[in-house]
Amino acid sequence: MYKHRLVTIIAFLTFLFIFLPLALIIITSFNSADTISLPLQGVSLQWFAKVFKSRALVQSFKNSLILAVAASLLGIIIGLVASTALVKRPSRLSKALLSLFLSPSLIPGIVIGYVLFLFLVVKIQLPLNTALILGHLLVVLPYCVRIIASSLKDLDESLEEAARTLGCPPTKAFLVIVLPNLRPAITSAFMLSFINSFNNIPVSMYLKGPGMNTLPYAMMNHIEYNYDPTVSALSVMLMGMTVLFMILLDRSMTRGQTKVVKGE
Repeated sequence: MYKHRLVTIIAFLTFLFIFLPLALIIITSFNSADTISLPLQGVSLQWFAKVFKSRALVQSFKNSLILAVAASLLGIIIGLVASTALVKRPSRLSKALLSLFLSPSLIPGIVIGYVLFLFLVVKIQLPLNTALILGHLLVVLPYCVRIIASSLKDLDESLEEAARTLGCPPTKAFLVIVLPNLRPAITSAFMLSFINSFNNIPVSMYLKGPGMNTLPYAMMNHIEYNYDPTVSALSVMLMGMTVLFMILLDRSMTRGQTKVVKGE
């Protein structure tokens, strides 16, 4: 009985540790004071309006959005091809390569950013925008490969074999049979890739060009020189956008699964 109470207390403290800072951000975003402070001096929406008036924050949001979408799409394409090749031909080498694809997520981001800067910008002399996309691609690729590869391993190979036995070409069988069954994995991989790319700071810090700020970097610069609740308001908007995105994503995947069940 005491063990259960202890586990409950630890769980409660853990959730409190996680969600209390988020609650403080939400509360301070409505403060009418010019600084981030508690208790509230009044309730105001002025900081939400100031987010849209800030050219730096709006432009950096657009930059991060385009960058995250581009890196995630490239990661899905490369991850799908790599996962198919490694899973369809299992061997010791394929297992080693799957583990190798996970390695970028085990290395500190600041190290990856510095190494990529030395190699892509200094050594190869790629344009900074191209180097930035490649850097974010390296960040998201482990999630794409591991998630899609895991789903491919669980997929029943007899479905594709049956289609090919009935005369379906290999490419068409993959597109018609395998790819629709990988939709949940591809969606999950894209979502995780997008979030990690959108929130990344270390790689962006080294590879961004002049005037090419990403949103996390712009928020960090803003709060360094302006200790007002503008960043809190922007954080609340991003949290709301994320929750809405996940709800829509969950509903679309649920509808897709319902259609499959009805079709069967």
